[in-house]
Amino acid sequence: MNIKAVCFDMDGVIVDTMRHHVEAWRHAFNKNGYDHEELVFYLREGMPGKKTIVDVFNHSNVEANEELIESIYVQKRNYFKEHAQYEFIEETVSTLIALSDEQIPIAVVTGSRKEFVSEVLSKLPVTFDIIVTGDDVKEGKPSPEPYLLAMDRHSFKPSEWLVIENAPLGIQSAKSAGAYCLAVETTLEEKYLKEADQIIRPKDLLRHVKSLIKGMK
Repeated sequence: MNIKAVCFDMDGVIVDTMRHHVEAWRHAFNKNGYDHEELVFYLREGMPGKKTIVDVFNHSNVEANEELIESIYVQKRNYFKEHAQYEFIEETVSTLIALSDEQIPIAVVTGSRKEFVSEVLSKLPVTFDIIVTGDDVKEGKPSPEPYLLAMDRHSFKPSEWLVIENAPLGIQSAKSAGAYCLAVETTLEEKYLKEADQIIRPKDLLRHVKSLIKGMK
């Protein structure tokens, strides 16, 4: 293995926002007469917004028209924007700083909208070489498109990328793109992350990243 660059998912990896996303999803569905447990949305993390709605309805064998889908989508976005408060995941920030100090390219690949991504990343003490948001792709995770787009913006081979993820769809996306995937248990238990190459706890992130990158102090 010869890792030369590291790519991070954002929600649930860099910043602790997933519980707010899930709260917003549940609120929007409830407003339209539907109730789903939190796990339904945690398992669909990384999927584009409207595709999430369609997938949840398909899973429940409910037919939804475009008007209902749009209503839920708008209500979710508005609720999240009005109520979400977030904190950075300390262990990830330490890892980002260490990689930046070593001049190792770092990227973000997220399903979140560009406006929110810009707000979050502007508060970090590092600069990302590559940023891919949900607005930049036609197909979100679990499609490999988001990670392939990031990889296409650098000269490294897919096998030379390390991806840090925390959700099943993100892991599928990274693996399909040809990257080595490290899953962090921030929002889901190990049993949901088994497609990753390694599964670790947040406190062990920097140590494992160092072990995978030759010459990193």
